[in-house]
Amino acid sequence: MSLYCGIACRRKFFWCYRLLSTYVTKTRYLFELKEDDDACKKAQQTGAFYLFHSLAPLLQTSAHQYLAPRHSLLELERLLGKFGQDAQRIEDSVLIGCSEQQEAWFALDLGLDSSFSISASLHKPEMETELKGSFIELRKALFQLNARDASLLSTAQALLRWHDAHQFCSRSGQPTKKNVAGSKRVCPSNNIIYYPQMAPVAITLVSDGTRCLLARQSSFPKGMYSALAGFCDIAYRAVLN
Repeated sequence: MSLYCGIACRRKFFWCYRLLSTYVTKTRYLFELKEDDDACKKAQQTGAFYLFHSLAPLLQTSAHQYLAPRHSLLELERLLGKFGQDAQRIEDSVLIGCSEQQEAWFALDLGLDSSFSISASLHKPEMETELKGSFIELRKALFQLNARDASLLSTAQALLRWHDAHQFCSRSGQPTKKNVAGSKRVCPSNNIIYYPQMAPVAITLVSDGTRCLLARQSSFPKGMYSALAGFCDIAYRAVLN
Protein backbone atom coordinates (compact mmCIF):
# COMPACT_ATOMS: atom_id res chain seq x y z
CA MET A 1 0.00 0.00 0.00
CA SER A 2 2.78 2.41 0.93
CA LEU A 3 4.59 1.59 -2.34
CA TYR A 4 1.42 2.38 -4.31
CA CYS A 5 0.95 5.68 -2.46
CA GLY A 6 4.56 6.61 -3.10
CA ILE A 7 4.24 5.98 -6.84
CA ALA A 8 0.98 7.96 -6.98
CA CYS A 9 2.58 10.90 -5.13
CA ARG A 10 5.59 10.89 -7.45
CA ARG A 11 3.33 10.87 -10.52
CA LYS A 12 1.27 13.72 -9.11
CA PHE A 13 4.42 15.69 -8.33
CA PHE A 14 5.76 15.06 -11.85
CA TRP A 15 2.62 16.33 -13.56
CA CYS A 16 2.38 19.36 -11.26
CA TYR A 17 6.03 20.17 -11.97
CA ARG A 18 5.51 19.74 -15.71
CA LEU A 19 2.43 21.97 -15.64
CA LEU A 20 4.24 24.67 -13.66
CA SER A 21 7.29 24.45 -15.92
CA THR A 22 5.13 24.85 -19.05
CA TYR A 23 3.33 27.84 -17.55
CA VAL A 24 6.60 29.56 -16.65
CA THR A 25 8.06 28.92 -20.12
CA LYS A 26 4.96 30.31 -21.85
CA THR A 27 4.88 33.35 -19.56
CA ARG A 28 8.53 34.15 -20.25
CA TYR A 29 8.00 33.77 -23.99
CA LEU A 30 4.95 36.04 -23.98
CA PHE A 31 6.84 38.63 -21.92
CA GLU A 32 9.65 38.58 -24.51
CA LEU A 33 7.17 39.16 -27.35
CA LYS A 34 5.54 42.04 -25.47
CA GLU A 35 8.86 43.78 -24.84
CA ASP A 36 10.69 43.02 -28.11
CA ASP A 37 8.99 44.32 -31.28
CA ASP A 38 11.37 42.42 -33.56
CA ALA A 39 10.72 39.14 -31.76
CA CYS A 40 6.97 39.73 -31.98
CA LYS A 41 7.15 40.44 -35.72
CA LYS A 42 9.11 37.22 -36.16
CA ALA A 43 6.46 35.33 -34.17
CA GLN A 44 3.79 36.64 -36.53
CA GLN A 45 5.47 34.79 -39.40
CA THR A 46 4.60 31.42 -37.87
CA GLY A 47 1.71 32.51 -35.66
CA ALA A 48 -2.06 32.26 -36.05
CA PHE A 49 -4.63 35.05 -36.27
CA TYR A 50 -8.20 35.20 -34.97
CA LEU A 51 -10.37 37.64 -36.91
CA PHE A 52 -12.97 40.09 -35.59
CA HIS A 53 -15.31 42.63 -37.15
CA SER A 54 -16.42 45.50 -34.90
CA LEU A 55 -15.43 43.39 -31.85
CA ALA A 56 -17.48 40.36 -33.02
CA PRO A 57 -15.32 37.24 -33.58
CA LEU A 58 -15.40 35.18 -36.76
CA LEU A 59 -17.01 31.82 -35.96
CA GLN A 60 -17.99 28.71 -37.88
CA THR A 61 -20.73 26.27 -36.93
CA SER A 62 -19.89 22.61 -36.37
CA ALA A 63 -22.20 20.06 -34.72
CA HIS A 64 -24.16 22.56 -32.61
CA GLN A 65 -20.94 24.23 -31.50
CA TYR A 66 -19.01 27.30 -32.62
CA LEU A 67 -15.41 26.99 -33.74
CA ALA A 68 -13.01 29.93 -34.04
CA PRO A 69 -10.99 29.51 -37.26
CA ARG A 70 -7.38 30.61 -37.30
CA HIS A 71 -5.45 32.08 -40.21
CA SER A 72 -1.76 32.20 -41.00
CA LEU A 73 0.02 35.44 -41.85
CA LEU A 74 0.18 34.43 -45.52
CA GLU A 75 -3.57 33.72 -45.64
CA LEU A 76 -4.28 37.05 -43.98
CA GLU A 77 -2.10 38.96 -46.43
CA ARG A 78 -3.88 37.31 -49.35
CA LEU A 79 -7.25 38.14 -47.83
CA LEU A 80 -6.38 41.80 -47.33
CA GLY A 81 -4.99 42.04 -50.85
CA LYS A 82 -8.16 40.59 -52.30
CA PHE A 83 -10.20 43.33 -50.62
CA GLY A 84 -7.83 46.11 -51.62
CA GLN A 85 -6.28 46.54 -48.19
CA ASP A 86 -2.65 47.21 -47.37
CA ALA A 87 -0.86 44.36 -45.58
CA GLN A 88 0.33 46.95 -43.05
CA ARG A 89 -3.11 46.63 -41.50
CA ILE A 90 -1.78 43.51 -39.79
CA GLU A 91 0.10 45.89 -37.48
CA ASP A 92 -3.27 46.60 -35.84
CA SER A 93 -3.25 43.04 -34.48
CA VAL A 94 -2.69 42.26 -30.79
CA LEU A 95 -0.97 39.35 -29.07
CA ILE A 96 -3.41 37.24 -27.03
CA GLY A 97 -1.48 34.10 -26.10
CA CYS A 98 0.61 31.17 -27.31
CA SER A 99 0.66 27.38 -27.40
CA GLU A 100 3.00 25.12 -25.44
CA GLN A 101 5.04 24.85 -28.64
CA GLN A 102 5.36 28.67 -28.65
CA GLU A 103 3.05 29.30 -31.58
CA ALA A 104 1.94 32.88 -30.97
CA TRP A 105 -1.74 33.79 -31.28
CA PHE A 106 -2.95 37.19 -32.42
CA ALA A 107 -6.29 38.93 -32.95
CA LEU A 108 -7.13 41.44 -35.67
CA ASP A 109 -10.34 43.47 -36.05
CA LEU A 110 -11.24 44.19 -39.67
CA GLY A 111 -14.24 46.33 -38.76
CA LEU A 112 -12.68 49.01 -36.58
CA ASP A 113 -11.04 52.15 -37.97
CA SER A 114 -7.52 51.40 -39.10
CA SER A 115 -4.48 53.65 -39.29
CA PHE A 116 -3.24 51.83 -42.38
CA SER A 117 -6.15 52.02 -44.82
CA ILE A 118 -8.16 54.71 -46.54
CA SER A 119 -11.42 52.84 -46.03
CA ALA A 120 -12.41 52.63 -42.37
CA SER A 121 -13.38 48.96 -42.36
CA LEU A 122 -13.99 45.95 -44.56
CA HIS A 123 -17.58 45.11 -45.45
CA LYS A 124 -18.95 42.43 -43.16
CA PRO A 125 -21.14 40.41 -45.62
CA GLU A 126 -18.37 40.09 -48.20
CA MET A 127 -15.91 39.03 -45.52
CA GLU A 128 -18.27 36.39 -44.14
CA THR A 129 -18.80 34.92 -47.60
CA GLU A 130 -15.09 34.79 -48.30
CA LEU A 131 -14.20 33.33 -44.90
CA LYS A 132 -17.13 30.86 -44.80
CA GLY A 133 -18.20 31.98 -41.36
CA SER A 134 -20.11 34.65 -39.46
CA PHE A 135 -19.04 37.50 -37.18
CA ILE A 136 -21.16 36.77 -34.10
CA GLU A 137 -21.50 38.81 -30.91
CA LEU A 138 -19.28 37.06 -28.38
CA ARG A 139 -21.83 37.12 -25.57
CA LYS A 140 -24.30 35.20 -27.72
CA ALA A 141 -21.76 32.56 -28.67
CA LEU A 142 -19.77 32.24 -25.44
CA PHE A 143 -21.47 29.10 -24.09
CA GLN A 144 -21.15 27.28 -27.42
CA LEU A 145 -17.38 27.67 -27.58
CA ASN A 146 -14.80 25.35 -26.06
CA ALA A 147 -12.97 26.63 -22.98
CA ARG A 148 -9.77 27.63 -24.78
CA ASP A 149 -11.48 29.60 -27.55
CA ALA A 150 -13.85 31.29 -25.08
CA SER A 151 -10.91 32.48 -22.99
CA LEU A 152 -8.82 33.61 -25.96
CA LEU A 153 -11.66 35.45 -27.69
CA SER A 154 -12.68 37.18 -24.46
CA THR A 155 -9.11 38.36 -23.95
CA ALA A 156 -8.87 39.46 -27.57
CA GLN A 157 -12.14 41.40 -27.50
CA ALA A 158 -11.17 43.26 -24.31
CA LEU A 159 -7.74 44.19 -25.69
CA LEU A 160 -9.09 45.27 -29.09
CA ARG A 161 -11.75 47.39 -27.37
CA TRP A 162 -9.14 49.05 -25.16
CA HIS A 163 -6.95 49.98 -28.13
CA ASP A 164 -9.93 51.35 -30.05
CA ALA A 165 -10.83 53.61 -27.10
CA HIS A 166 -7.29 54.83 -26.31
CA GLN A 167 -5.95 56.08 -29.61
CA PHE A 168 -5.19 59.55 -28.21
CA CYS A 169 -3.15 60.77 -25.27
CA SER A 170 -5.26 62.14 -22.42
CA ARG A 171 -2.65 64.85 -21.67
CA SER A 172 -1.45 66.06 -25.09
CA GLY A 173 -4.39 65.02 -27.26
CA GLN A 174 -1.91 63.58 -29.77
CA PRO A 175 -2.33 60.12 -31.36
CA THR A 176 -0.76 57.29 -29.37
CA LYS A 177 1.10 54.41 -30.97
CA LYS A 178 0.85 50.76 -29.95
CA ASN A 179 3.80 48.43 -29.79
CA VAL A 180 3.73 45.38 -32.06
CA ALA A 181 2.26 43.07 -29.40
CA GLY A 182 -0.38 45.60 -28.36
CA SER A 183 0.64 45.36 -24.70
CA LYS A 184 0.92 49.15 -24.41
CA ARG A 185 0.46 52.47 -26.21
CA VAL A 186 2.94 55.36 -26.16
CA CYS A 187 2.42 59.07 -26.80
CA PRO A 188 5.33 60.16 -29.06
CA SER A 189 5.04 63.80 -27.92
CA ASN A 190 5.69 63.18 -24.22
CA ASN A 191 6.60 59.45 -23.96
CA ILE A 192 3.70 58.69 -21.60
CA ILE A 193 3.01 54.95 -21.63
CA TYR A 194 -0.55 53.64 -21.37
CA TYR A 195 -1.26 50.04 -20.37
CA PRO A 196 -4.53 48.10 -20.75
CA GLN A 197 -6.73 48.60 -17.72
CA MET A 198 -8.00 45.92 -15.38
CA ALA A 199 -11.32 46.72 -13.67
CA PRO A 200 -12.02 44.72 -10.47
CA VAL A 201 -15.46 43.14 -10.26
CA ALA A 202 -17.51 41.54 -7.53
CA ILE A 203 -19.41 38.33 -8.29
CA THR A 204 -21.90 36.92 -5.81
CA LEU A 205 -23.97 33.74 -5.87
CA VAL A 206 -27.05 34.13 -3.67
CA SER A 207 -28.22 30.72 -2.45
CA ASP A 208 -30.51 29.22 0.17
CA GLY A 209 -28.70 25.89 0.03
CA THR A 210 -30.67 24.12 -2.69
CA ARG A 211 -31.53 27.05 -4.95
CA CYS A 212 -29.64 30.06 -6.25
CA LEU A 213 -30.75 33.45 -7.49
CA LEU A 214 -29.79 34.35 -11.07
CA ALA A 215 -30.47 37.50 -13.07
CA ARG A 216 -30.53 38.63 -16.68
CA GLN A 217 -30.47 41.81 -18.74
CA SER A 218 -32.69 42.60 -21.67
CA SER A 219 -29.59 42.41 -23.88
CA PHE A 220 -28.89 38.79 -22.89
CA PRO A 221 -29.60 36.08 -25.49
CA LYS A 222 -32.67 33.94 -24.83
CA GLY A 223 -32.08 31.42 -22.04
CA MET A 224 -28.96 33.13 -20.67
CA TYR A 225 -28.77 34.00 -16.95
CA SER A 226 -25.95 35.19 -14.73
CA ALA A 227 -24.90 35.40 -11.10
CA LEU A 228 -25.12 38.91 -9.62
CA ALA A 229 -22.01 40.84 -10.62
CA GLY A 230 -20.75 44.36 -11.13
CA PHE A 231 -17.68 46.57 -11.22
CA CYS A 232 -16.23 47.82 -7.92
CA ASP A 233 -16.11 51.58 -7.37
CA ILE A 234 -13.10 53.34 -5.81
CA ALA A 235 -14.47 53.34 -2.26
CA TYR A 236 -15.24 49.61 -2.33
CA ARG A 237 -11.81 48.83 -3.73
CA ALA A 238 -10.24 50.74 -0.83
CA VAL A 239 -12.18 48.58 1.64
CA LEU A 240 -11.05 45.39 -0.14
CA ASN A 241 -7.42 46.48 0.00
